[in-house]
Amino acid sequence: MDGYKNILIIKDELLIAQDLSYLLEDLGFNCVGIAKNFERAMFLFNTNDVHLILCDINIDGDKDGIETVLELNNIKKIPIIYLSAYSDQELINRITDSSTYGYLVKPYNERSLEVAINVAINKFYQDDVKAINTDFLSSFTSRETEIIKLLAAGKSSSEIADILFISPQTVSKHRSNILKKSGCKSSTELLHQYYQ
Repeated sequence: MDGYKNILIIKDELLIAQDLSYLLEDLGFNCVGIAKNFERAMFLFNTNDVHLILCDINIDGDKDGIETVLELNNIKKIPIIYLSAYSDQELINRITDSSTYGYLVKPYNERSLEVAINVAINKFYQDDVKAINTDFLSSFTSRETEIIKLLAAGKSSSEIADILFISPQTVSKHRSNILKKSGCKSSTELLHQYYQ
């Protein structure tokens, strides 16, 4: 599950979120962005290949973290780890309706965060691999199918080029053809179709 490294942080306390971002990088993950409200979370989610969300319950704006995650899950289901100082039963009941794969009560430490992320990613994407849409792949050439599978594993165009011993321009051409054939507008949408 090494390809699943992109994490979106949804937290309204910017300094704490930046520290969390640095910690993620130290642990070998990639923070794709920090959102302090629903609108920014939606933008970052739709413009990045997000593999996991770390979400605070209380965020700026009309929607809290739980409502934000439920909206994001309507676009693409991914694992969520909630971060909160609260652990009351009402809150626990609310988060069970989303793709919750972890809940860390503040203050948490580096090791508990790392374990929670790895467990969530391994569990979610191991389950997801079983749900690959093989009918979706039937309309693509064998090379295009290889590229789709590598994209699903979190590989970049340059990494795909190295793995398949082709140029990055060839990968780009294949990706363009894949999007045209699938009718998808982005790689995120393509992967959503792949896992349906």
